[in-house]
Amino acid sequence: MSKVKGKPAFTPEVIEEAWERAKEAPVALIDCREEIPCNPCEDACAKGAITVGPNICAPPMFDPGKCNGCGKCALLCPGMAIILLDRSGGVGAVRVSVPYEMRETLTAGEEAWAVDNEGKALGRGKIIKVSGKDEVGGTRLVTLEVPQDWALKVKGVSGRKLLIEVPEEVEEAPRQQDFLLCRCEEVRVSSVREAVGLRFRSLGALRRYSRVGLGICQGRFCQSMLRDKLVGESMMEHAAAGIFKVRPPVRPVSLSRLGGENG
Repeated sequence: MSKVKGKPAFTPEVIEEAWERAKEAPVALIDCREEIPCNPCEDACAKGAITVGPNICAPPMFDPGKCNGCGKCALLCPGMAIILLDRSGGVGAVRVSVPYEMRETLTAGEEAWAVDNEGKALGRGKIIKVSGKDEVGGTRLVTLEVPQDWALKVKGVSGRKLLIEVPEEVEEAPRQQDFLLCRCEEVRVSSVREAVGLRFRSLGALRRYSRVGLGICQGRFCQSMLRDKLVGESMMEHAAAGIFKVRPPVRPVSLSRLGGENG
């Protein structure tokens, strides 16, 4: 594969070359997409693998072929947008080094959570080493050993005490079978089932027995739910369900208006 020069560090071509080079030795992987005045990574790279140029707002260019994996750019990047990849250990696990600035101490040999760009946990990784603690403003470089299939997604590490454990997947609770169907008359689904069990099989009969749909709205709100329940639970055929017979007045009317008074 030919070396990629003069391309933004996060292009697929550069990422692919860095991934291949990581088979031999550690190499940086830069995920800087913000056009802001920033170029510490260029100053940190003694090999000239990272270039920003006179326009310090431009995304950095990266040549993986020149990178020696020293990690200075990762320690100096204020946006913590640089990690190191190392696949030289063989097939399977990948060592990913990420910047870490939290107060909690991480120790080699223990496990920590690897997280993605959004801070979501990807899984646990074994801490191989922690370096740079006293070198650059307290920023440390934590090297985790993680599975190869999500190594490129790792952007940070979370200490054990700072991470909320991901709960195990639980089965969805069954939907509530008995609920308030007619709010005006406070008729529940169980009352409708009881009426159907007593062979009240028409909407009119159900209405008279249970008072469902006899409230102030005359069934405008509960009628569709009642039909869905009756048909969905095979308590009544769709054609037989019909609709409530609405008697005038269709909407609530005050006695003063019926008496001809204004107001």
